[in-house]
Amino acid sequence: MLAVHARYRGREARRALLVKRSAEALSTLDGVGEFQVLGVEDICAVVESPEALCDTVMALLSDGSWAIGIGIVPGTSDEQLTRDTASGSLRGGARAATVKVAALPKGTSTLAEDIAAVFALMGHVLAKRTTEGREATSLVRSGLNQNEAAEELGISKQAMSQRLQAAGWQAETAGWRLAVNLLTRADAGPRD
Repeated sequence: MLAVHARYRGREARRALLVKRSAEALSTLDGVGEFQVLGVEDICAVVESPEALCDTVMALLSDGSWAIGIGIVPGTSDEQLTRDTASGSLRGGARAATVKVAALPKGTSTLAEDIAAVFALMGHVLAKRTTEGREATSLVRSGLNQNEAAEELGISKQAMSQRLQAAGWQAETAGWRLAVNLLTRADAGPRD
């Protein structure tokens, strides 16, 4: 079972309202359970699949104002244990745009470190992205092909291709796939 815990680290004056609205918006993502608001800065939810978890973490990383904890507890249906594991990954504090991973049983720490490393690299790609790059990648991520996305933005296919390249689209998709694969292995549990 997988869960994500996010702690707002931004500078918004009305942070409680922003956190509540963020929880509501993230709860609409496919495969994501309802985010619980835990105090003024924290939200937490169980996530159905590695793909849904990656989509959620990418949305939080794109914002740049959240510290993110991932909890992985294979072979359980105990949602509270999984949420507690995600929350525990943020003990001791965490900076904005960082991802920490906690997995049970404790012997899976190397895999958890690898997952955190992939998200650190993807966070770096996202942090360097321009507004134009965000628009381009958002359209392609939503299912449009390059021609359709270029038409939507009113630019040429060549300009769209250049925007995607400058935005690190290939690195993002490769990192996303690697994160899904690692999360799938971690969620399957230790091998004998």
